[in-house]
Amino acid sequence: MDIAPRLLHPALQALLLGGFSMLLVLLRKQVPALVTALVAVAWIWFASTPAVALVLRDALVTPAPGATPRADAIVVLGGDKLPVNDWSRTTTRAGKGLALWRAGLAPVLLVSGSDQARALAQGFEVSGVPTRDLRIEDMSTNTHENARNSALLLRANGSSDILLVTSPIHMRRAAGAFRREGLAVSVVPTADAYAPLERASSWLPRRDALTLTARCLREYAALWIYRERGWI
Repeated sequence: MDIAPRLLHPALQALLLGGFSMLLVLLRKQVPALVTALVAVAWIWFASTPAVALVLRDALVTPAPGATPRADAIVVLGGDKLPVNDWSRTTTRAGKGLALWRAGLAPVLLVSGSDQARALAQGFEVSGVPTRDLRIEDMSTNTHENARNSALLLRANGSSDILLVTSPIHMRRAAGAFRREGLAVSVVPTADAYAPLERASSWLPRRDALTLTARCLREYAALWIYRERGWI
């Protein structure tokens, strides 16, 4: 994990504010307790609305080019849900990577991430990708290591430009990390899983909007950390 996700979840933040409000009540500080409780309720409400979640998402998303170019390799990052049966579904990272390979846009398919690389490689093999076209990087535990370790494998293979497959809100940081390693990157984000929020009532709280807000807050924090460390 890049950073602890629970610390940046609005539900936990609201809970902590609520606990602090209760402490203020015990200390007989009624006005500060009321203000803190109102802030907690307001924050969890706003964080759960599609309006807030989509604004946070839109500032992170890197749009894909109109036509996907050919490249030396396709890099699929782990961290997404693995397909259960149908690996051709392009809504997942695995499905998008497989579609790019089947379209002949790159001769090499590299999977990266200690959590899923082996499972991804097995799924690709079952789906018809020959072992000679697969590269497995299964040591990385975060995006920086994905980029660093994958770059070593790619350069050993003579590859310098890639099609990078990951989720839309992760793409900005991921592409920056791979470019930092000297690779030419063309972004190929998966379909936006939160697109239904665009048709929802903007200010009515929803669980999926809260999830998206939490993911975006984590991503903003990770972007800041990566810039501070010189990883992008």
